Amino acid sequence: MKPLLVALTFVFTLGLAAELSAQTLADLAKQEKERREKVTADTKVITNNDRAKGTASPEAEPPAAKQADKAVDPAIAKSKSDKQADDEPKDLFGRTESFWRQTFGDARKRVKDLEDESRVLQLKINDLQNKFYAESSGFKQQDIQREIQKSFYEQDQNKQSLAKAKAELEQLEVEAHKSGALPGWIDGRTP
Repeated sequence: MKPLLVALTFVFTLGLAAELSAQTLADLAKQEKERREKVTADTKVITNNDRAKGTASPEAEPPAAKQADKAVDPAIAKSKSDKQADDEPKDLFGRTESFWRQTFGDARKRVKDLEDESRVLQLKINDLQNKFYAESSGFKQQDIQREIQKSFYEQDQNKQSLAKAKAELEQLEVEAHKSGALPGWIDGRTP
């Protein structure tokens, strides 16, 4: 008797939950329809043609963006950036802390990207080898073997690029030490 009562309670609960979720789905659909009706027609869709021109038309800018551009005085913005540049510490050759941080950030990002690409290529090779051994057709195996060879070539190119990027990063560290850059400018942590 108890199992029957538990089963009926369970079925009733599922039925009630389904009914409640259907009501909220209908409410959400109504809200979305109202939201879409409120969207004004003066929005502009940027296409590839607009992107090729380099800039969007002035009508595409929202009015808030136009007012924000007018609110900032260019002379004030320039004086602030000049003041920050003058206050920024420099090395023996006049290169600023931001220069070194940006340069090292770019070099580290290049090394990281190449390491990630190396991992992706290895996974691709592993996948292709699995496909090769799973395939029974000799013609398809030949196609897969060509892809494997191409991936090995790409992996070799990646290894060379990675070694070159690591050597450039090491050379950059030597150059930074010789120019008197502070150690905090060289490490990857933010100030």
